[in-house]
Amino acid sequence: MIATAASVVNACQMQTGVATADIESVRNGQWPDTPELKCYMYCLWEQFGLIDEKRELSLNGMLTFFQRIPAYRTEVQKAINECKALATGDTCEYAYAFNKCYAERSPRTYYLF
Repeated sequence: MIATAASVVNACQMQTGVATADIESVRNGQWPDTPELKCYMYCLWEQFGLIDEKRELSLNGMLTFFQRIPAYRTEVQKAINECKALATGDTCEYAYAFNKCYAERSPRTYYLF
């Protein structure tokens, strides 16, 4: 999983041109409003297979991602449902809005690779 995540991160950083400092800022609770960061977030979803046929985040994909941590399943499902309803815009804006919302509602399960 770690090797896969590293290759996905590298590919998405190259594809979007996101600054490592922007990713680290999110990990520290700061949310830079850059197009590269927003598209990086969407790229991660695509690369991890978490996009559905409507080009939105797949609830089932996210829940599968957390299947090894059943204690968080209800919290994750609630956060996903709330954030999917709030997130709008093009794919990159949608990913950014969703990630920010999700991080606020489920900080113990949120991590930006």
